[in-house]
Amino acid sequence: MKAKKRSAALDGQRNICQRRASTISYMIEEAKNQGISDDFARRAIYRYGKDIGEEMLRIITDPSDLAEFRHLFAAMPHRDIYEMTLEENNQDSFLIHFHYCPYVEEWKKQGYSGDDLAHLCDITMEGDRAVADCFQNFKFQLGKTIAQNNDVCEIFFTKKEKEN
Repeated sequence: MKAKKRSAALDGQRNICQRRASTISYMIEEAKNQGISDDFARRAIYRYGKDIGEEMLRIITDPSDLAEFRHLFAAMPHRDIYEMTLEENNQDSFLIHFHYCPYVEEWKKQGYSGDDLAHLCDITMEGDRAVADCFQNFKFQLGKTIAQNNDVCEIFFTKKEKEN
């Protein structure tokens, strides 16, 4: 999995993501060496995602509009960093494929693979779960991932059914 889109600015933004990935994996590794569960990392990344989601709520005009949310969620530079493509899109749901992940690339350089790589990814996805939780009308689902040795990560959002 190598990035296809390249530019100095894009490579710089990806490098920032890779540094975050290193920080996450080193913190989890050090905690494990101290006999500490990695739950702290999930909670911290979730809080980080909540901050992002709350900022999105301040920006978005209609928090129940899935199309507006999609436009903001898949905005630049993230669209290029992760080489996102919109695979499905309708008024009730959308599916985005990430064709590249700088986090996974960095973790592989650090020697992670298999279940350990997928575990790091799952912890890091707490940020996206938190963003989704800020929007009470939407449900987030993570499909297959690059960390699980797939070609893409599947990010799926659907409108929640209204309760009577």
